[in-house]
Amino acid sequence: MASNRLIRCVRTILLALVTVLALSGCYNSGSENYKSVAVGSNLNLAGLELRSISIASRAENQPGRLLGAVFNPTGEDIKLTIGDRDNSLDLTVPAKGQLPFDTAVHILQTTDEPPGARTDLTVGAKGEKSVLNVPVLDGTLEQYAPYVPK
Repeated sequence: MASNRLIRCVRTILLALVTVLALSGCYNSGSENYKSVAVGSNLNLAGLELRSISIASRAENQPGRLLGAVFNPTGEDIKLTIGDRDNSLDLTVPAKGQLPFDTAVHILQTTDEPPGARTDLTVGAKGEKSVLNVPVLDGTLEQYAPYVPK
């Protein structure tokens, strides 16, 4: 009787251990999504990773500041052009680096759409072009207020 009880106990412990080990491989800390930090649009283009791109503006036809970040995992500096229908910005994203728009101020002269809408930006690098549809934000949400051009 004692040996049967011991065998059941060992089986139960082994089953619990196998279950814990099997389930521990299913855990995902989200570390693969570390670059997407805010509301906005994402795009991979010519080796660049544009993440959480949006525009902060007071109103339609008013200046708009780019928000989000551009990552360059490649070994070379890449020239990037971002623009709307009437203005474009020429930027350089350093090799193995990033261009965070929260600390690097880049402002478009006018915003094509009002806050709450989405607008198209043309993005180009290394001969490739794409259209990125991004949200237009204003200072209604406290976290965006400091970025709205005055």
